[in-house]
Amino acid sequence: MSKINIDRIVKDIKSKTTSLTPIIEAICNSIDAIDSKRTDGTIDIIVKRNNNPSFDFDTVHLPDIDSIDIIDNGIGFTEENKDSFDTYRSGFKMSNGGKGFGRFMYLKYFNHVSIESIFCENGKYKKRCFTFGHADEIIENETIVDIEFNETIHTGTILHLTSIKDHDLDKGLDVIARKLVERLLAFFVTGGENTPKITIKEEGGSNPIVLNNYIGKDSAIQQVGKEEPITLKGRTKDWEFLVKTYKIYYSALTNKICLTANMREVTDSALHNYVPEFKETMFEITNGIQKNFMIKAYVQGTYLDENVTTERDGFNFGKEDDLYSDLSEKQIMKAVAQIVKNYFVADIEKRYNDKKQKVEHYVYNHAPWNKTLLKDVDMESIPIGISDFDLEMRFQKIKFDKEQTARIALKELQDKHSKNEEETEDALEDEINEILKNVTDTAKNDLAHYVCQRRKIIELFDDLRKRIDGGKSHKESELHNLIFPMIKDDRDVEYEEHNLWLLDERFNFTQYIASDKVISHSDHKEPDLAIFYESGLFYRNGDNSITSPIAIVEFKRPKRTNYTDEENPIIQALRYAGKILAGKYEMPEGLEDVIVDKNVTPVYIYIVCDIVPKIVEFAGFAGLSISPDKQGYFGYNRDYNAYIEIKSFKKVIDDAKMRNQIFFKKLGLL
Repeated sequence: MSKINIDRIVKDIKSKTTSLTPIIEAICNSIDAIDSKRTDGTIDIIVKRNNNPSFDFDTVHLPDIDSIDIIDNGIGFTEENKDSFDTYRSGFKMSNGGKGFGRFMYLKYFNHVSIESIFCENGKYKKRCFTFGHADEIIENETIVDIEFNETIHTGTILHLTSIKDHDLDKGLDVIARKLVERLLAFFVTGGENTPKITIKEEGGSNPIVLNNYIGKDSAIQQVGKEEPITLKGRTKDWEFLVKTYKIYYSALTNKICLTANMREVTDSALHNYVPEFKETMFEITNGIQKNFMIKAYVQGTYLDENVTTERDGFNFGKEDDLYSDLSEKQIMKAVAQIVKNYFVADIEKRYNDKKQKVEHYVYNHAPWNKTLLKDVDMESIPIGISDFDLEMRFQKIKFDKEQTARIALKELQDKHSKNEEETEDALEDEINEILKNVTDTAKNDLAHYVCQRRKIIELFDDLRKRIDGGKSHKESELHNLIFPMIKDDRDVEYEEHNLWLLDERFNFTQYIASDKVISHSDHKEPDLAIFYESGLFYRNGDNSITSPIAIVEFKRPKRTNYTDEENPIIQALRYAGKILAGKYEMPEGLEDVIVDKNVTPVYIYIVCDIVPKIVEFAGFAGLSISPDKQGYFGYNRDYNAYIEIKSFKKVIDDAKMRNQIFFKKLGLL
């Protein structure tokens, strides 16, 4: 045959495998070599350790495993098997899922691999020995000798995996045994009583563990229900799958769905990715004793067998839906998750209700402004153990989406009305009311108290955008003071005296606000506004904690067009953010440092200015995206955990008008 570069093939294997992988491959090959109708099949896994193999198993520090022998009583390396083995990517065992590639996986993890095999051909017993080549020959040093028959002779193979390259195998046989059982579970279930007896033991036969004993009623691994067939509709045809679900009592790992191919585990995914209630540990109570277990669902099917990669570490179809795969991994996983969910419906229902109760408790006791959004929360997708902060962010996302939808609808309605002047006022009113069904009531109570004042503030802010006598623009300080008085903080300014709602409604519920005020004990150059939220959401008072968001606002003079690179407001704001995240700022009156963590504390940066070419350039350098109305930019800076938004003065006023327009209308101010 043609020569191949074996070392290069081995080095090019970049699959997600471990030293356990070749052992599993060897066991699978041994199972294939044993007639499925036999009831006396055996496979022994002999572990050989560094140093003296005779040691005390009760000691804490076991010697590392150096070599492993896998011994079976299968048919052995017949001439046909040998020819197949000596052919790169042989298709001899393709019907059983053979890839002709597993032999190279042995060489990836062990320095020396050899075979001793007894086989029978034409009524004669022979012994074949050879080593695995590293250069350009798959088989090296082959010898074949005849064996005189006697009653103790039987066929079989010994695979010597010698001198492990990386000592990443667990030392304890019980741990290795459990991992092997999980990875080979499909074989145990499919083979039934005819599954070979698989034993792992120390060199010399001590400490034997039979893998088969882990499975069955009252054992460490128990099947849940019966195997479930499912049919999934692909792009070109329907595909049949079989789902087998197990409880594994000794494992503390995550509940998983495993996709298999040709009886081998290939990939897995956490069950809670599809059913959040599976994230917490599963348990059952029997006679007052709690027993924890892990759920593992195995999926088999022709679609998986036909699409497994050569290294059996993945599949040749997409994880997400795409145009090139008949089915995606996500489609299969989602369908299987629902089957598993049905087995544990009582547990899932209880956990779902507990989660729902937690969400409602948070809203009614800590965040009543979210009451109107409760009906819009997707309880199914909320993770178990979600924090109040993350829960609030979900509510804010819902609110944002609803407001965006309403804005777009109102804009479309406005365009439609301007083109159709014959439309009656009543018809317009009906359409507006319909749109407003999608607008949250979150801030309506607060707005009702001073909606008239808001209208005046909006008009004043709009006037400050205009040029004054001589063509000059208003000063930055005038706009700044309108929104929040300079050189003051929220200990000096009453709730009704600031107008932060012009920028963002959430600013009305801040914990600490400093406006050009020295809040650093080491640096006196301050941002226009530094706003510290209470953890969870926007209270004016609350705990000083690392999860409390920080907002920084920078104002630039209206009509300003000339900016140097050193005056880049984005860099200025990020510099302030860096100082705050570095712990250089204090709470009011120096009571304590502002508690921050640069990896946890969220930062929100708002820059208010006219959108001029230099600002566009700065936004481009920062990787920001232009807003749909072309009046601003937004984006995220990972280094500072910062959401950045640039707003033109026009956008500030337009957004404020949009948010308040319906209230003005209801009060007859329009």
